[in-house]
Parts: sequence; structure tokens; C-alpha cells
Amino acid sequence: MNTPNNRTCYYAGATGMIGRGAVKALADSGMNVVMATHDPAGAEEVIELTKDCPGRVIALSNKLTYTETAEYILQEFGSLDVVISKTGGMDPLIPLEKVTEDQLAAKFRHQVIGPFTMVQAFLPYLCKSENARIILHSSLGAISGYPNESIPDSIGRSGVIGLTKVLAQQLLKDHITVNCIAFSGMINDHEPREGGYDTRLYVRDIPLSRLAESGEYGALVRYLASEESGFMTGQILELTGGMHI
Repeated sequence: MNTPNNRTCYYAGATGMIGRGAVKALADSGMNVVMATHDPAGAEEVIELTKDCPGRVIALSNKLTYTETAEYILQEFGSLDVVISKTGGMDPLIPLEKVTEDQLAAKFRHQVIGPFTMVQAFLPYLCKSENARIILHSSLGAISGYPNESIPDSIGRSGVIGLTKVLAQQLLKDHITVNCIAFSGMINDHEPREGGYDTRLYVRDIPLSRLAESGEYGALVRYLASEESGFMTGQILELTGGMHI
């Protein structure tokens, strides 16, 4: 994969079981990764996992402003080339009649407004990169209304699909690609809990009859972050083991 040293990725949502597969794939290819996190212990585990990789991996608090973060990245690495937003877990299932306006508004703020303001803040730095990439995340429920995904999650993440299309169109002039991974049926970042979200329940619905591994997700992220993906933008890539078919 033609991802040279000294390219740098800002990754929000990297420290869970899923995200660390992508961090490992990026660092293996020589890319530096800056993880924005509220979980220092999880970040240290990822840093230890990638300590022998050619790319350098560090963690910054997600409480820093985007300006503070960008200034640190430029000082430490010299450029900001890739921005990945994969924040937020899945909520337990709730009946349609019990979904509240506050729940929907919270999901929209987190899943759509959050990534939008992130891209907006980092855009001046991405414009200076020769091969800038933006990678967003959605889900199967946003595409098909999959009933084993909570309604607020599906609705919020459907907004990410619209955001991907709009940003891809708007950033064509800047030669910045924007793509989205709609993933479901992957290993879970959290232990199953009563009434909670448990991806093991998905296996019965997955045509490939298994959950995806974090490395399979990481391979897709690595491609989208690379120069080789430069002719692809505005795409929603469905990583669902065939559930979208």
C-alpha cells in the first residue's frame, strides 16, 4: 500500500476493539495516527499494540479544541492528511412509541453535527495535503432500517450518509475525498448487558454466518486512507457480511 511515512491521521473513536484494528493497519503501513480519546487506558493499550509499527501512534484528549489539536499535530508531525470520525456506540432497542425528541436530537448532534464541525475545523489543514482523505461511519440500520439496531441510532447515522454526499460534492474542488463505511455485525466494543446492544445476536442474520474481525475493518480503512483510493469519493461502503443484500 503506497502510504508513505510522514502522513498523519486524526482518528476519533479509535480505542475500542473495532477502532484499534484500523489504527494497527494504518501504523503498519507507515502512517502516523493521532487518537482523540476520553479513554487513556484504552489508548495506552493501542499504543502498546503498535509500538513496533513504522508509523507512530499517540493519543490526545478529546477535550482539546480542534485548533489546539491541529497545532499539536502540525508541530509534532508536520501535516494533517486524513480525518476519521467513528464515535458513538449503539443504544439498546426501544419501541417506536417510546423514542423521544431528545434522544433523536442527541444522536443528530453526536453523529452529524460532531463530524461536520470536526471537518469544518480541520479543512484548512487538509487543504494543504496532497492526498487528503475524510472517512465517516454509518450503519446497516441507516440504509435498510435493520430492526435489530435502535431507531435513534439508525436515524442519526442516516444523517451521516447525507453528510458524506454533501461533503464529497463540496470538497471536489479541493481534491479531498470523502467516503463512509456503513458497518454492522462486527465484534462489539462492550460486554453484552441485559437489555443492551449485543452484536452476537446479529450472527443469525449475517449471510456469512460470523462477526467481522477488527482487522477486516482495518484493511478497508487503510485503503480509504491511502493514495490508491484517490478516484473514489462520495461512496457508502457496506461492511455487513452480506446483511445489506
